[in-house]
Amino acid sequence: MRYLVGLSLVLVSLPWFAAANVTISEVAWMGSLASANHEWIELYNDGASIDLTGWRLTDGNSIDVVLDGVIPGGGYAVLERTSDESTAGAAWQLYTGALVNSGAVLKLYDAAGNQIDTVVGGENWENIGGNNETKDTAQLSDGRWITAPASPGSA
Repeated sequence: MRYLVGLSLVLVSLPWFAAANVTISEVAWMGSLASANHEWIELYNDGASIDLTGWRLTDGNSIDVVLDGVIPGGGYAVLERTSDESTAGAAWQLYTGALVNSGAVLKLYDAAGNQIDTVVGGENWENIGGNNETKDTAQLSDGRWITAPASPGSA
């Protein structure tokens, strides 16, 4: 009986200890039809609300963003390059630097320096997609990367 009570307490407390799973979910490495400089990167949180203050997003070249803010559970955070004009919605945070069209590796680290997510774009972003002519973006969908019309801040 004590075993069942103990197991019940553990099961009831699990949601309090569940970690958020933050992923890089969309990459507009090609910019938009309005400007090649309208690049942005989207993060998605499929867990509980999480404070990303002190987290880092880097491409190992010109992008090294220290994040600041909270992503609600099931929410998106759109990081826009240089100005808030890259997407229709408000930027969660701005960054400087550029996503080179020849490809890059994006890495997301938590505040303790643990690597949380990695996106290997490959040569000319061939591993994840996106289209420099139509400006369709690379999007993570059901665990795989696809090319689709831009959808910053939404599924």
